[in-house]
Amino acid sequence: MELRPLVHVGDMAASITFYEKLGAEIIHGGRDSEWVLLQLGTVQIGLLARPVDEERGETPVELHFGSAGPLEQWERRLVRAGVPIAEVAADDDLGEQLCVRTPDGTLIKISQREP
Repeated sequence: MELRPLVHVGDMAASITFYEKLGAEIIHGGRDSEWVLLQLGTVQIGLLARPVDEERGETPVELHFGSAGPLEQWERRLVRAGVPIAEVAADDDLGEQLCVRTPDGTLIKISQREP
């Protein structure tokens, strides 16, 4: 799996400009997009131009893991390990996601990476 932090932003264009000053390059989306993926060195950072969904336990910065394998395999593995599944959700930008919580309540989202 690879980790991609997701940051909810109020002003996409200003946020992109900020990360570009740090050396980031846009690899998906653009200044007028709802969802942008940036490459910053060896790290990819996602920017989401939408408010945090507090009812789902989202926070301004989320931990999002992209998996090379199917989500069904992760769900079976986590259930066997005794990890409760918070929800399986469909996201307009990121596709189907498997959501779990850490022991301290942090929401972790896992989605299948595109090949």
